[in-house]
Amino acid sequence: MDDLKLLLPELLMNTPDLSVERVRLQGTLQQRLPSIPGAGVESFFMGSRAEEAAAMAEAIGIAFEEDRQRSIIMRAKSRAEERVAQRYAEGRY
Repeated sequence: MDDLKLLLPELLMNTPDLSVERVRLQGTLQQRLPSIPGAGVESFFMGSRAEEAAAMAEAIGIAFEEDRQRSIIMRAKSRAEERVAQRYAEGRY
């Protein structure tokens, strides 16, 4: 009887999990799918986000350039109007 008490904790520690879910998944958990050559995880998760960020950066750059050109033109128009107003004020029209 003393031998059984000594072996009982050891037997409980070495007992594998025999639940229905574990037995059903036993052969599938250790198999790994083959990797796809030339494809990484980043292309599945970050590809569209990176492309969207690049498109947004390009659009911001185009808008900035348009605003800069518009500012140059408006400054030139303002200076021309000031010159006309100065000539009119001096009577040289």
